[in-house]
Amino acid sequence: MKRIINKYRLASLFTLLVLSSCSDEFLNAPSETQLTPTDLPEGITAFDGIAETMYFEPWFTFNDKFLIAVGDMYAGNIYSVDGAYQQFRDAQVTAQNPILTEGYVSLFSVVDQANNLMSLVEDRKDELPAEDYNSLMGLSRFMRANAYFFLVRSFGAVPIVDGINTEPQPKRNLVDDVYRFIKSDLQFAAENLPDVAVKRGFVTKEVAKGVLAKVHLTLGEYAECASLTEEIIGGQYSLVDQFGNLFNSPENNNSSESMFALQWISLATVWGTQNTNQAYIVPFGSGITGGQDGWGVYLPSISLQQEYVDEDRRKKATIMEDGDIYPELLSSQGGFTYEKNLSVTAANFRKYIVGSAAERSDVFFMKTSQNTIILRYADILLMHAEAKLAGGSSTSDPSALNAFNEVRMRAGLPTKTVLTREELFKERRAEFALEGQYFFDLKRRGISEAISIISEQEVGFYSDLDRTELVSVKITPSANYFELPIPQSAINTNPSLLEQPVPYNFN
Repeated sequence: MKRIINKYRLASLFTLLVLSSCSDEFLNAPSETQLTPTDLPEGITAFDGIAETMYFEPWFTFNDKFLIAVGDMYAGNIYSVDGAYQQFRDAQVTAQNPILTEGYVSLFSVVDQANNLMSLVEDRKDELPAEDYNSLMGLSRFMRANAYFFLVRSFGAVPIVDGINTEPQPKRNLVDDVYRFIKSDLQFAAENLPDVAVKRGFVTKEVAKGVLAKVHLTLGEYAECASLTEEIIGGQYSLVDQFGNLFNSPENNNSSESMFALQWISLATVWGTQNTNQAYIVPFGSGITGGQDGWGVYLPSISLQQEYVDEDRRKKATIMEDGDIYPELLSSQGGFTYEKNLSVTAANFRKYIVGSAAERSDVFFMKTSQNTIILRYADILLMHAEAKLAGGSSTSDPSALNAFNEVRMRAGLPTKTVLTREELFKERRAEFALEGQYFFDLKRRGISEAISIISEQEVGFYSDLDRTELVSVKITPSANYFELPIPQSAINTNPSLLEQPVPYNFN
């Protein structure tokens, strides 16, 4: 990838590049709207354009609501009374839920765009240096693998659309085969992506190894996970000093801790390139955005609030509680002091709030350029510790303790000499709240254990302004809770999705 698009040229390219993602056709044949070199302005190759947009455009509606709704709200980290979110809050998501549909379509758009880029690169292989060819193919397969990793963990069996041997009405494939397909893509990416990012924020061999390590961990393949995380620890990635800088200041995007992040671009006149999360997170009525957005849709559940101790430095950077002062927000007014009556759970989130247009030139209505981090180095450290636990109740393994304690020390918490399973997952919940991880962490613990944990969580609200009168709510999910339903609109388009999953042809 010798030439990379300047981000300020993306506005003019967006209309063209959006053609490379699929719409309703994602359930049928591969997209017929694949870009060709003649579609793009002089001086910009289709490789440059599609590769750049792979980091944001097809992921937009996945990030807009789905990631947090599934990863956090569905598992009890978030309370909400807003529309379709209530089904996730109550663990009663139906096939008609629009958030469910948007996420499903978005993830298959990632698959489709990855397949399109591979097809285009393959067609022009003779014109490309081997290094560029390998890197582009590696990026494509990396992105496709990540989309399928979210799909299989959320929905279970899904169709494998490889862009080559796809049936017009593809059936779902076996879960084991979907994971095998993901591993194959990530192994290829780990061998063919660059050692060092060709542009700040672009993925590398180590990033592919990091995602592959999480796949192994999800499958209980602890030795494989530990081996990969050992290769990454102490390498080119490291923890940043200030936890909050990862989420509240776009100038700190693509830090030493960020490994794979969605690269949002906030432009006044373009929709679908930006991060919308701030609009849903900012406390309603606080005026923090300086505009008409800021609706407080996502509220920290009482259960999540109870997960933090006061000494935890992550707490104030993650959750606003009564009396917390944030001088960097509403700075022209002397800062923002949080009051608990802004929320029925007596708290709001702080993560992913960057401020107002008065404070930043890249903030508009429902638009910021704050990256969404999908994988960061702290996860590598905690995955390594979990892999060394290997499903056991505790460990004194030195490498597990070193990795775990590195995250603890950044949070200002005392180190451990013995690591228990409960402490590991408690740490993950505090570290990754509002990052779309909690549901998948619970699922990794096993169905019976996860149901027990969820059933004990307090996810109610306070009915008075003083926030003292608790209306207790606890959710007991059913066994099928751990696989979300395939969206009804997808089934309407492709009824074969209702049939039993079939093996994938790897030949």
